[in-house]
Amino acid sequence: MDFDVKKDYYKILDIPETATAEDAKKAFKKLAVKHHPDRWWDKAKFQEINEAYQTLGDEKKKAQYDAYRSGGGGQGWYDFGGFGGWWQGWFDFWGVDLGDIFGNMFGGGFGGQQTRAESFSGEDIKVAIEITFEEWFLGVTKKVAYNRKIKMSGIDEKNCSTCKGQWRVSRTVQTPFGMMQTQTVCPDCGGVGHQYTKDGKTIKSPFENHKETIEVKIPEGIDDGVYIKFTGKGHQWLNGYDGDLYIKINIQTSPIYERRSDNLYIKVPVTIFDLVLGAEKQITHPEGKLKVKIPKATQVGDMVKISGKWFGKWWIFGKKWDLYLIPKVDIPKKLSKEEEKLWKELASI
Repeated sequence: MDFDVKKDYYKILDIPETATAEDAKKAFKKLAVKHHPDRWWDKAKFQEINEAYQTLGDEKKKAQYDAYRSGGGGQGWYDFGGFGGWWQGWFDFWGVDLGDIFGNMFGGGFGGQQTRAESFSGEDIKVAIEITFEEWFLGVTKKVAYNRKIKMSGIDEKNCSTCKGQWRVSRTVQTPFGMMQTQTVCPDCGGVGHQYTKDGKTIKSPFENHKETIEVKIPEGIDDGVYIKFTGKGHQWLNGYDGDLYIKINIQTSPIYERRSDNLYIKVPVTIFDLVLGAEKQITHPEGKLKVKIPKATQVGDMVKISGKWFGKWWIFGKKWDLYLIPKVDIPKKLSKEEEKLWKELASI
């Protein structure tokens, strides 16, 4: 058997026992990104999830594994279909087309004799920052600090002496049908294909954490939740492309301002007399203090339009959208006897 019935492969891949081979493939793909030795150097974990996928990713091997676990004694063990059929795939370490699994994630690099590290890229980094509503309106430049993995200086790199840079080694195993040859990840380099030394000493990882600061220019009126991309500012890689940095922009809510489409809305406290008689009010605008007029006979629920004080950049025809004042009527909660008398006289007119 090329699987260990004592291990719970379903638990390793975090999938239910009713999962299909396609489900196993998806789970393996996700976990391979997380634990791949070329990225995080977690060789043992990567080998474990790969071992689980070798079995659960093939319907026939999965059936045999399930049969052994349930005490079936290996039902279907005889159905090999010849060495050139799925039996050969059994002993293929990956069990799948490498381009299918890793091509998009790591930029290829699995064809022919090419070593896996040659075309990989460093992992992307995502960082979220918050800006105020006023900064959102006007645009702002922020300095953002983040951590990234960079290559150590003074690193010597050479092909692994065990796998000769091919990242995998062949081994011969005894099977019920004789000796068979299969391939596994190189135990010495963890499947990287290279070995690294610094100051004459072998090191596990050629990367170190480094704190960096980048200046982010946030344009006015940017949409909430969007990412600003900085190419090559993510985690570094040795012989490929550095990852990218993505800065997510989150906008704080404001108790005063509101954006609807490209118009700006501001709540303005007023009295009933302001609405009836008209009034001049000073409001706080992101660009500074503004004096605005509440027209006479403004109705409750009406909004007052002020042209050209919108949110964001100039429009294509050189005209800005508008600012809308939302009058918020201030009704007195307590009245003196004299005030109550005056209100009654007013109501009787």
